[in-house]
Formats: sequence, C-alpha cells, structure tokens
Amino acid sequence: MLEEELRAAAARGNLNDVTALLKRGAKILPPDSSGRTALHLAAAGGHTQVVESLVHPKFVNSTDGVGRTALQVAAAGGHVDVISVLLKNGANVNLRDNLHGNTALHEASWHGFSRSVALLASQTKAELDTTNCAGFAALHLCCQNGHNQSCRELLLAGANPNVQNNYGDTSLHTSARYGHAGVARILISACCRVSDQNKNGDTSLHIAAAMGRRKMTTILLEAGCDPTIRNKQYETALDIATRKDLNEIIIILKSVKPHKSGKKKKKKSSDNLDLDKQTGGRKSGGGTASGSDKNKGWSPYGCHYYPDFSSFPSPKLDSLPGEPLGKGEQYFLDLAGNICKGPVGVGLTCHCANFLRDMEARLEKNNLELKQKIKLTRCRLEERVERTEGLLAEWLGGGGGKGDNEDSTSCTEDEETEDRQRPRSADGRGRGHQSRTRLANITSSKRHHRAHTNRSQSLDLLHNCDTKQVIELTRLKGSGQVYKI
Repeated sequence: MLEEELRAAAARGNLNDVTALLKRGAKILPPDSSGRTALHLAAAGGHTQVVESLVHPKFVNSTDGVGRTALQVAAAGGHVDVISVLLKNGANVNLRDNLHGNTALHEASWHGFSRSVALLASQTKAELDTTNCAGFAALHLCCQNGHNQSCRELLLAGANPNVQNNYGDTSLHTSARYGHAGVARILISACCRVSDQNKNGDTSLHIAAAMGRRKMTTILLEAGCDPTIRNKQYETALDIATRKDLNEIIIILKSVKPHKSGKKKKKKSSDNLDLDKQTGGRKSGGGTASGSDKNKGWSPYGCHYYPDFSSFPSPKLDSLPGEPLGKGEQYFLDLAGNICKGPVGVGLTCHCANFLRDMEARLEKNNLELKQKIKLTRCRLEERVERTEGLLAEWLGGGGGKGDNEDSTSCTEDEETEDRQRPRSADGRGRGHQSRTRLANITSSKRHHRAHTNRSQSLDLLHNCDTKQVIELTRLKGSGQVYKI
C-alpha cells in the first residue's frame, strides 16, 4: 500500500520518496499497528524536511496508540528543529499521553534536552507546573535525573519550585533523594522552601541524612533547613542518623550552621534592579511565576553556565561570608552578585569551576616543568664542577705551569715513543695500564729534570761567588729564607 511505503520513507528520512508518494495520492493519517502515522515516524527520527512536507494544522495533534503526539515524540528525542516546525503549525504543548500523563515538556525534561525545554517553556500557553499521573511536574523530573541546565531553564521561565507530587515531595525532596547536589543548589538559589515536609513529615534534610548524603546534608543545613522538625515517626534528622549509626552525618548535623543573612542582603540594590530588567522578558515568556517570586531578583544559577560578562554584576563585598573557607568548601557568585560559600562540587557544571580547574592544571604543569628544569640545571652544574676539579687536579699533578711542560718535552719524547712502540704485556694489562705507567714516568722525568736544573744553577753560582758569599748562601738556604744573587 502507498501508506505503508510512505511511513517507511518517512522513517528513513527520504524526502524524495515522500514527495513522490504524496503526489501519487498516499494519505498521511492511516497509522501502523502501534498507532504511529508517517508524521510520528518522521518526528521520532528528527527528519525536519520530511516533517515540513507532512505536517498540517488539521492533524498536527493526532496521537498514536498510547496517546502521544508528534510533538511529544520529537521532545523525547530532543529534536529542536522538528519541535519548532510543529509549534509553528499549531502543536499543543499541554497535551498529555495516556501512559504516564506526560506532556512534551515532561519528556524533554526527563531526558535533559535543555534546548528543547527552553523552546517549549517559552510558549505563552505552556503550563509549566502541570503534573503527570504520579504528580510529578517537569521540574521534578529534571531534579530526579540531575539535569542542571534544564532545571535552570524551567525556573527562568517561571516554574514553581515548591510543587508537591502525590507523595508530598517537592523538587528539593527529589534532588535530596537521588543525591543531585547541583540541582539542589539551583533550587535553593531560586528561593524554594527548604523546610517543606512531605506526607510522612520528612523534610529534604530527613531524606539526605537517612541516605547518608554528606554533601547534600551540608547544603541543606547551610540553606537554613530546620534540623529540629520531626516526622510522623517523631524523629529529627539527627535521630535518624543516630539510629542508623551514620557518624559522619551526625558530625555534620551538629557542626554545620546556617548562613546568616544580614540586613544589607535584604535591601534591593541597583544591581538587582538591573538584573530584573534583563531577565524579566525571559521569565514572562512562559507560565506565571508566583506573586511572591516576582521582582525578587533571584537567579536559578548558582553560577554562570554560559556567562555573559557584560551583564554580570559586580560582586557585593558586603555579602562575603564572615567565616573563612573550611576544608572542602569554595566561594561562588550568583547572578545577583552575592558571594556565597558552599561545598566543593564534584561535577563541573559552571563556567567558574571549569576555569579554576584549568588554571589549577596549568599551575601544576608549570610547577612540574620548573622542578624538572631546576633538577636538570643542577645535574649539569655538578658535571661541570667535577670536570673542572679533574682538570685542576691534573694540572697541579703535572707541574702547574707551561714552562715545566716545555722543559720536560725534550726529556720525555724518547720515553713516549718507546711506550707507544712497546707491545701489550703478557699478563693481559691493556692500554689503560700503559697510560698510567707512562704518566708516572713523565712525572718522574720532570722531577729529575728540575733537580738537575737546580744543581746546575747552584754550581754556576758557586763558580761566580767568593768564599764569603758561598758561606752566606749556605746559611740562608739552611734557614729556609729566600735569597737572591
């Protein structure tokens, strides 16, 4: 049938075959055994041109066997261009499927396709806080899987961070349960309620402490989560950690104190006003933020993901925490310009963390290179010193002067010639032994030559001096004094 061929061509993304089949009269709507039309198959494969040739406003919202539209299928695959084409042709953002009750925004948030999330959330009719069958909003799904950027996009579009699911969990409960510290920081920066309780009476701190999450426990305590709240079992977070014998969590619960917010932080500065103007247009794009969150100047960024340095405010020195950094802590700057302190993150999810990591790596590399150069230079210097000492010792042992060498040359020529012509000894001693013997002979010859010269000079002096002078010379020589004629 033509419809089957059309579906096969759409799944392959073959635009020429699709165009030819449409001219031959193939219909788009007839689905396959799973209820998928040619539009569903093309959207699932991300074939933008094929989708453009198949889409029509009358059946753009047609569903498959489980109630999913082509927009939901494209969102699940993160195909931004296909999503854009479907939205232009009137695709409904808020339709839910029959399986889990998810919208297209749920699908994109679950898989962490942040560009798709931003595009869907920017639609004026998008309901950002719609929940599925389990009561999960799109923000819950981002926090469950730790998709930081998708979480930021939803909060910037105006999603409510305090929506509770069927179990009473907020997005912060979900991030604590699954151990995603990055999204927890983002939610706290978005001024979520950190001490909300679920249906069992547990706060996020109860959950983090019960699961032994040290970093999450520290973040929640510093954010001001109340550690004295008791759940329906009448237990605080410390009681749970004690019952489970979690000693590290007990130490954190007893030692970590919440950050104190001074009066200066409450006052809205000109930097915050400028930030509201910059982000206000993006917030109003989709959904409606709660009245208490409007014009607050908060930022869902603990730090820039893709920073725009032209709009980045100057740091507020008044917001610098009073206590110095402890072990495993770091400073970070939010978009409002506040200097904050928190645990060092494992994941490098911000521009600052990547920059600092690269700088530390460069410094370490330079340090190693410098150590190697110093070591190499030291070795070379030691070699030169040893070589100089050897030359100096050889010069001193050889008589110490040029004149002696010249005087002894004539005396040693015959001996050197004789040494060269002398055959190798029978006991197997080689050239090294001959060299040492020759050197000893040369030194001995030099000494005999100098002694002979001194005796000749003394005899000449005796011939030229009278008796008194001889006696005086003998006396001076015996006393060791220097004398001259």
